[in-house]
Amino acid sequence: MSYPVPNSEADLSAYDYLQHLSPDRSAWEFLRRNPAFRSDAAARTDDDLSERMAPCVPIRLLRSRAPQTLAERWGLVFMPNPDRNGFDADVVWNRSAFPDQVEVHCTPRALDESCELWDRSIPICNITHITDQVGREYLLVRRNDFVVQLCCTGLSLLGLEPVRMTLAISGVGDYERQVKLQKAAFEIYGDHTRREWPDWTKTTQVLRDGLIALDCIEHGMSRREIACVLHGRARVEQDWDGPSLKHAIRYLVRKAEALRDGGYQKELLGAEPTVAGV
Repeated sequence: MSYPVPNSEADLSAYDYLQHLSPDRSAWEFLRRNPAFRSDAAARTDDDLSERMAPCVPIRLLRSRAPQTLAERWGLVFMPNPDRNGFDADVVWNRSAFPDQVEVHCTPRALDESCELWDRSIPICNITHITDQVGREYLLVRRNDFVVQLCCTGLSLLGLEPVRMTLAISGVGDYERQVKLQKAAFEIYGDHTRREWPDWTKTTQVLRDGLIALDCIEHGMSRREIACVLHGRARVEQDWDGPSLKHAIRYLVRKAEALRDGGYQKELLGAEPTVAGV
């Protein structure tokens, strides 16, 4: 396992990368800690995927060489390496598991036309193009600790003719929610200067603490020891005999275990629980 090993004197900066992860990347963080998933993922090999660079632009091209039955059970296009974190792992959720994907529609483009999304992204982002077994295309776009998964519709990005990429909204009823998702995706273009201390929101703090708790449990630590990692030994020695801190840690552990064991599907991916392990 490559995620951090917490202890009572832990430097939790190893978890700082979590602060900018989108909910679907956080879902991966919980899933990769699921024992049943790790058991399935053990069957993956590096030869399952074809990887090459695009001929004219710095884009990685991934395509499955083998059936992805186990990955599909978990809502994934192919089986990622569970030892890679939410930023580095090539995690691509299918539409059933992750219905709230930002959609990019590709249409024909004249040679003298520009494509704003393409022109803006290529110079500053690391882009991976993924093709599933039936030809559906996805993009993983990375920059400044942010990762955005895009699903592509319309013309193929791998075709001979140039295409113009535009953000698409499917369904009038979901208009406001989809606009919100698109705005969140555009955070990747922001000027995010690294701060000395991470800027946690209430949601990202709870997710981080839950992942830390799971890692503590994995290494045989008690709930009191988890509290020491999260809040410091001094506070635990002062407050552990009262009900509040014990209750908070108990709730945190239960919440984290529920997310790991399938709750991530509804709470982080916005789908009804249907995949393996639930």
